[in-house]
Order: sequence, then C-alpha cells, then structure tokens
Amino acid sequence: EASASSQPASGEGTLADRIQHRRASGSAAPTPVPLTAWAERIARIPLLGAGTAANVIYDFRPGIGAADAFPWQRWRRIVGWQDPVDQLVDNRAQYRENAVRRGQWDALLGPIETRRAIAAWLRRSRAVRCEDEQILIAGSVQQMLALLARLLVEPGQGLIVEDPSYVGFHAAFLAEGARLQGVPVDQSGLRVDALPRIDPTSVADAAHLAVVTPSHQYPTGVTLSLERRLALLEWARRHGVLVVEDDYDGDLRLEGQPLEALRGLDDRDEVIYLGTFSKALYPAMRLGYAVLPRWLVEPVARARAASDRHPTWRDALAVARFIEVGELERHLARVRRLYRLRRDALVTALHDHLGDVVVIGPAEAGIHLLAGLPDGTDDVGIAHNAEQLGIEFSPLSPHYYSTSPRQGMLLGFGALPEEQLARGIQLLAPLVRAAVPNSGEACRS
Repeated sequence: EASASSQPASGEGTLADRIQHRRASGSAAPTPVPLTAWAERIARIPLLGAGTAANVIYDFRPGIGAADAFPWQRWRRIVGWQDPVDQLVDNRAQYRENAVRRGQWDALLGPIETRRAIAAWLRRSRAVRCEDEQILIAGSVQQMLALLARLLVEPGQGLIVEDPSYVGFHAAFLAEGARLQGVPVDQSGLRVDALPRIDPTSVADAAHLAVVTPSHQYPTGVTLSLERRLALLEWARRHGVLVVEDDYDGDLRLEGQPLEALRGLDDRDEVIYLGTFSKALYPAMRLGYAVLPRWLVEPVARARAASDRHPTWRDALAVARFIEVGELERHLARVRRLYRLRRDALVTALHDHLGDVVVIGPAEAGIHLLAGLPDGTDDVGIAHNAEQLGIEFSPLSPHYYSTSPRQGMLLGFGALPEEQLARGIQLLAPLVRAAVPNSGEACRS
C-alpha cells in the first residue's frame, strides 16, 4: 500500500496508474509460446469419444458394462471401505505412496499386493506366463499404451496394427510420430499371411512393434485362431518385432473355452500383455495392468517416475483384496450369464427389425457385437441422427486406417436390460433403413 501511494519517480505514474495502464492495454491477444512437435502431431489426430452421454437413453456404446450387476455391498465389506475404524485400504495406500516418495523404484509399478494378486489370477485364469515383478498397474490401457509408445517408438518408425482397430491405439502411437501399417482382419482374426517382411538391420524406421487384440478383436469381434497365434509369434521372432497383446474381453468369454493368451504361448518373454478391470468390475474402476518383458521393467518404472509417480493406489489395493478372496471369479461367472442374456436379446431384436439389412458379427466374447451395413451406407451419419433420439453407438468406419473402410454399427449390450435393448433397436431401425441405399440389399460378409 505504501508503494502504491508513494510519489512517483520523475516521468513515471504511481504504481496504481501503471497497473491500470497494464490492465487497459492487456486486451490485445497474448503472444503464444511455441508448441512442440509433439503438440503439433496430436493436433492432427481425430478427437473421438470426447463427448458426454448426458442425454443418452439407449446406451449401445461398446465397453460399457453392467454397473447395476456389481455386488456393491459385498465389495465394501471385503475391501474394508465400510469400516472407518479399520481403514485398511487407506492405510496401505498411504504406506505405498510414501515408498514411492522415498525413491523405491519397484513401488512405481504399483502396490506389490495388487501385482501379486493379478499375477496369480492371470496364471490361473489365462495361462499367462508372469511373475509379480513383471506387473505394471496404471489408470487405463490407454495410459500404458502412451507410456510404451514413448519408450519404444521413434518419430517416423513403423507400427503394425490390425485394420480395423481401436482408434485409441492409433492416437497413442501417432502422438509419438509412428507410421501406422494396417494389416487386414478376416473371420479368423489378423491375417498373418499379410504381415510385412521386415529386416530391422537394414531400415532405420522399420516397425519393431505390433499391437493386436486376439481374444476379441476390436471392433469386428472375431477371435484369432490358435494356428494364427502361433504363426504370429513365429513371424515376430523372425523379424525382431515385439508383440503388444491387448487381451480385450479375454475375461468375458461367453461361449466355449478361451484360447490361450499369446503371453501364455510365448516362451521367450517377447509379448507385452495388457488388460483392464473397467468391464470385469464396473465402468468407473479405471485400473489397467500390464505384464512386461523383464528387460522392460526398469525402463517403464523410470518412465513412470518421470511422468506419473502415483498410480491409483486405493483402487488397486481394493482390487487385490477382491481377487484374494476369490470374489473376482465369482463375479465374472455371474456377469457372463447376464451378458449372454443381453447379447441374445440384442441379436433377436436385430433379426426382428433389421434382419434383411444387417449382417450380425460374432459375439462369443465381450459385450458388443458388430452389425455390418451395406456399401454406400453412412454409418457416421446414422450415429449422428440416432443421438437425436437418445441412442448412442459407435460407427465402424472410423476404425479403419489404411484399407477402404466398411460400414457398420458397434452395438454394446452390457449396460442395458433386455427390454431396453429391444426398444432401442426398434427406434433405431427406421433410421438405418432410411440410410441404406437399397434396404433389401445384403451386406458384404
């Protein structure tokens, strides 16, 4: 206050005058600080899935599970969240965060209790070859992909992806300047015969990473055959390529026995395995996990230290307890039965209302199916018009990268009861028929 009211030096106004002048002249746009090349790359990546679902009545989005089927009371009792005196989870979470602050790099991978529980569960349920120290805990699969992309991909380097595939995969690696190389998918999964011949010693930007979804290919829903799994691993070994296996819906097999994970077939520690609990438990449980090759564990821990020193400790420790008492397997058995009923209801509704228009894809695993549309249909346009009716689903065509995109609707059935599934398709059917060039024309198989 004394400074503001003091007499100014010769030729200057008071401090208050100078502040007022600065405010008056501050209306001009500020000079922006130059953005990095990384920022320029992400500006060119399509921003999909960033909207809200506030007005959605019929939520057919893939990946949205049945939150209403989660055993909330049992969960609270098991993990200790209902007992303010015990506070077991909170105390253990605080202890682990303190370990990170003290520089224990191993704790950067996540709570050892959770890593131990997940490793045992993966060995038991998916025949995954792993030890506790190879497990990474993160907030999501997308977060782990972004971390791996930063560690393993240089700008201009190739990356092999399924075509079509999840656009989130594309975004994580395109942000690091990767060149995507799409490999087509058919009814048996990734076409291994179409994989490129790579000589990593002769081309500096040759691909040495391939991202695949063998258990439930996203978005087509097909399963990679055992023969092709073995062929993919052999191809990767010959060409020096590291395989990233996103075991998408591997824990939600609805029909038959699941095929062994690539990480289970891998006897040379050359597969990175990714998974998440967001569908197995409930959508708000943003907890992902990875099984890393041993040589990659310390680089990942160092990358975590440089970017995100605090995984979701409280949720991670709660999940560990849920697994330890056997409740995860019991819950998965219950929701698989529920999802079979909802899948069957969706298939019946599609047959009843759009049976002569769509081709229904496989739904032996997971909580979505693909309803293929004829050539010339605008699946993005249908999705936009459906939003006006409170219906949300994902169109197929944006998931293609290099090949001519096909049209279709990715219809999730996890979040809706059978009656709402049927009603939603009944409302959607007229929009689809109006958009199909010839509604009697059969789709491409």
